[in-house]
Amino acid sequence: MDEIRSGRAFPGLLEEMTVEEVRAFGPEVVVLPLGSTEPHGPHLPMGTDTYQVTRLCRLAVEQANRQGARVLLYPTLPITNNANFRAFPFSLRIGIRTLMAVIVDIVTQCKDDGVNKVVIVNGHGGNPATIQAALREISGMDDMPFVCLTSGIAPEGFVSPIEHPSDHGGESETSRMMWIRPDLVRKDKLANNPVGRLRVEALANAYFVRPWHRYVPVSAGGETRASSAEKGKAIVQAHADGLANLLLDMSQAPYDENFPYV
Repeated sequence: MDEIRSGRAFPGLLEEMTVEEVRAFGPEVVVLPLGSTEPHGPHLPMGTDTYQVTRLCRLAVEQANRQGARVLLYPTLPITNNANFRAFPFSLRIGIRTLMAVIVDIVTQCKDDGVNKVVIVNGHGGNPATIQAALREISGMDDMPFVCLTSGIAPEGFVSPIEHPSDHGGESETSRMMWIRPDLVRKDKLANNPVGRLRVEALANAYFVRPWHRYVPVSAGGETRASSAEKGKAIVQAHADGLANLLLDMSQAPYDENFPYV
């Protein structure tokens, strides 16, 4: 591995590595990012979720590997669950059972390739229930890797700079995209976008699948004019730092049948 490292960085990004480099690297942990391709209002691109989770994971994996981890970053899946965006054109989606099957297949291949620890990093709000169901299915299969799910981990004490929280396409996502891909943010379209109000207020404490064309009529909701690249960098970097710490610890932790317990 030292010979391969000489003369250039070796961050563990699968797409940029040769097969010989991957073999020599001998990954201990695989990171699988899940994004989405869906509307994010008139000011953000359809690939917002994918751009954000990809940058987060790349930062975290590079940081962990610089500290001695052996983490391999898989390509981001850009099409996932999106049934509640069906009213908007080209909201790309695959079925719940399809995504479950994809996750199980990828984790199975990790096992076949000798990797026993997998971290799924989710960048899209429509995915967690499906991912969790897939993890339960995997846990009932024999000799499968340990798999966990996160959306990024902010270090203890981190205070978000966001002034106007939003579920979708608001100040936080806009700020992150201003730092990650400022060329794709339509700054002339920043506004305070409408958000639907519940007729039955108690439903705020119940779970239901929101029809997003009713909840966020322009496909993004909330105030975006307070967004900034500085806020976006602070958010992404903080979550990348926390994720990098997790990856480093997982890479260095011995694996046996009791993992993740002692």
